[in-house]
Amino acid sequence: MNLLRNRFSFSQLKVSLNKIVISGSDARTFIGSQSTFDVKKLDENEFHLISFLDPQGRILSYGWLLSLKDQFHYFVPPLLKESSLERLNRFLISEDVEIIDTGVVSLYFTLNDPKAPSYKGLLFDQEAGLYFEKQEAIELSEDEIEANRILTGYPLFNPKEFKPEIINNTQLFDLALSRQKGCYPGQETVNKIANNRGAAYYPLLLESKKELPLGEIYSFDKKIGEVLACTQYQDKFFAEAKLLRDFRVEGLSLKVQVKEDHFEVVVRYNPYLKGSNTHKSDELFHEATLAFQRGEITEAENLFKKSIEFNPYNADAYEAYGVMLGRENRFDEAIALMNKLSEIDENSVLAHTNLSMFYMKKGEIEKAEDHKAKATLKSFAQFGKEAEEKARLEQEKSEKLSEWAKREEMFRQVLEIDPEDTLANFGLGTIAVEQGKFQEAIAYLETVLKADPKYSVAYLTLGQAYAGNKQLEKAKEIWREGIKIAASRGDLMPANQMQSLLNQNS
Repeated sequence: MNLLRNRFSFSQLKVSLNKIVISGSDARTFIGSQSTFDVKKLDENEFHLISFLDPQGRILSYGWLLSLKDQFHYFVPPLLKESSLERLNRFLISEDVEIIDTGVVSLYFTLNDPKAPSYKGLLFDQEAGLYFEKQEAIELSEDEIEANRILTGYPLFNPKEFKPEIINNTQLFDLALSRQKGCYPGQETVNKIANNRGAAYYPLLLESKKELPLGEIYSFDKKIGEVLACTQYQDKFFAEAKLLRDFRVEGLSLKVQVKEDHFEVVVRYNPYLKGSNTHKSDELFHEATLAFQRGEITEAENLFKKSIEFNPYNADAYEAYGVMLGRENRFDEAIALMNKLSEIDENSVLAHTNLSMFYMKKGEIEKAEDHKAKATLKSFAQFGKEAEEKARLEQEKSEKLSEWAKREEMFRQVLEIDPEDTLANFGLGTIAVEQGKFQEAIAYLETVLKADPKYSVAYLTLGQAYAGNKQLEKAKEIWREGIKIAASRGDLMPANQMQSLLNQNS
């Protein structure tokens, strides 16, 4: 399945959800004190995904909350209507709040909406509109909706079954929960789990060359997760899966078994499809340059235009599009693009270099010479900025040397008291790596891991020391071991950094 059609075009999806109206002078305060999302941040006519928990942190209800002038509309999957009403009324004591079930309604969420919809929010990690009637837009199929949902980590609109589970184990933890929000039922449990290595199993994506069936995931006869759904995007398959924390490292390659079949998968975080207009513009720019390289000029032109439409400040798109038109001898159009590039990036040397070339080919020598002179002036200005940057870096280097000296003195004083102190050895090892003294760094960092084999960040730095010492295979060995240690402890930042280094050096 190719999702480019609806990813970049005005499209809509129809969903049937149960509408619960919450009104009264205390409605905002009441919802704010009960839900996981900070509704104070919700503007009038804006919607957002929210959830309600029980005191044990388990999800009892989730849906889309729309803030209106004097009331809120809470749209929930029909299966969750009764639990939603029960949950809301249970905590309603003396507040001026009225809760009314108005039944199932049809909603239309729009993506890439060229209009300014009355109701706005986020869906599938991108700006979306909300309507109560069908729009003149591409209507997404069930398969397309499911694919978008899986590739961005969004919950089901109409689950066929629902079992309350702790929110930390679901993508709603990232999508519907405000981390800095005040108290709500279940918050104590949620924070305790989050601060203690996080959920044992959490949803993400497994990228594969073939479709994964639904079922438990095994690696070397050990259950490490479960496949919940699978979709195809372009030439790859992506499985929505809950995975054990030891293996939740972005880019980690795994050999797994699901049912009776074996797969090679790569761990990917959600959202796989980034929804911002900047990301979309970059994707379209990449596709346009590939089409240009293949000689598909019409296709490339359409993609360049679309890229600029999503991000009118994408300088790379203007430059590449203009160069392509120049090669096609469409100089007037190319000149217009270079002028636009010069407007959005007043320091662009390429804009004037290309303008000089285009005017020269048109036989307008005076204009060509004028832009050549401007390109030269901006080049000199660029050289001046580079000189300033070089001076700044030299100053930073001097300050860094002074800082290193102070830190080294402090750490060495600690080692005089305790030669195996992990913090001091790690500190000296890190400084030695920064200074390029890799053999010295190895000694310090190996001392750290001998004293504390679970000091996950030390594996990262020790691997860097071995790599700097031109012992790349040893570095990879250290990083692989470090990833296991870091992932098992929930230290995902060093785990991801080590996996990234492994990928770069594979």
